[in-house]
Parts: sequence; C-alpha cells; structure tokens
Amino acid sequence: MLQEITAVIANVGIFNYLLSDGVNFFAYCSTNLSYIVRQAPFAAAHLIDQDMTVDFREVTTERDRVAVIATTPLTDNEVWTQIQPGELLVFQDGLPLKNAFS
Repeated sequence: MLQEITAVIANVGIFNYLLSDGVNFFAYCSTNLSYIVRQAPFAAAHLIDQDMTVDFREVTTERDRVAVIATTPLTDNEVWTQIQPGELLVFQDGLPLKNAFS
C-alpha cells in the first residue's frame, strides 16, 4: 500500500521522504538521497562542509549499527550508496532489506 500511495504522490512533483513505523524505516527517493550504514569496526568520518572529523570509535559500542540517510553525502572519506530516483527502501535494525518491494 505504501508503494502505491508513494507512486501517486510522486507523480505530482518532487517527493523525497523518510518514514518510520517504529520497526521499519522507509526512504523514498524522488531526486537525491544517499545512505551509509555505520557499524563495527567504526572509523573516523570527515565532514564535507566543515574541517571536522568525528571518531565513531569514541562514541559507539560494538553492538551499535545505524543508517544515515541524507540528500547528499555528509562525509568525504566514506562510501555512500546513492538511492535511485523512484526507489523505495526499507531499513530494519540499521540495514536496508533486499527486495523488500519486489
């Protein structure tokens, strides 16, 4: 149902969105969205828009995992995955599910 509603709204114009039901995290790309999954072993990340580096080893545990989703990559020393226009992804526990909407 979410995919059908998304298709209707996306036909009207630009429509990127992030939505969660508390278990699943949905990301729909109309134009530009990218994501990265951060998990152990954590490393340092350098921000693109500031000369600042965050060492995630200092602020995480071995059990942590998170997906960061943004309109453009936020760091210049990590590999971000671009979500394709028209693609609806679902994430669980910080990981994108493969073929969730096939």
